[in-house]
Amino acid sequence: MIKKSILTLLASVLVLLSSCDLLNCTQVDVSMLRMEIFDASGNKVMLPDTLTISACGTDNILVNRDVNTSEILLPLSYHALRDTFILRYYSEYYSLQDTLFVEKTNDVYFESPDCPTVMMHTILGASCTDEFLDSVEVASNKVNFEEATHLKLFVQGEPSASRIQHEE
Repeated sequence: MIKKSILTLLASVLVLLSSCDLLNCTQVDVSMLRMEIFDASGNKVMLPDTLTISACGTDNILVNRDVNTSEILLPLSYHALRDTFILRYYSEYYSLQDTLFVEKTNDVYFESPDCPTVMMHTILGASCTDEFLDSVEVASNKVNFEEATHLKLFVQGEPSASRIQHEE
């Protein structure tokens, strides 16, 4: 009887120890590309008009009609070495569209056998067309679970230079 109790206790301890690994797994399963918007002078700004962002080559809308935008979070693809995003900035008076290109590596992050793998990325470069965006700069190339700004998007002064609001 004592032998059976000891075996039951050992089995319980093993189950508890193995389940503890699940509690230590990373809670976030998608690393997000974080972008902030700046004017030509390097001041962080807020875009007052509507911004919609889609992934090129798909029907996926990633940002749908966002207004008063100063920061954007986007998922990156798991397999492509280059992600292409279509940014459409518009109001009732105009509609402008730019394309943002992000060159990257895809790095699988393995924590333990009990946890799912997670994809992280290293940005190798970024570029954009220039309808309402002026340029893009890589601020931090490691896309992981840290809340860092990865890309800085610099907007042109027109068409709504008087309406782009500087953040206080």
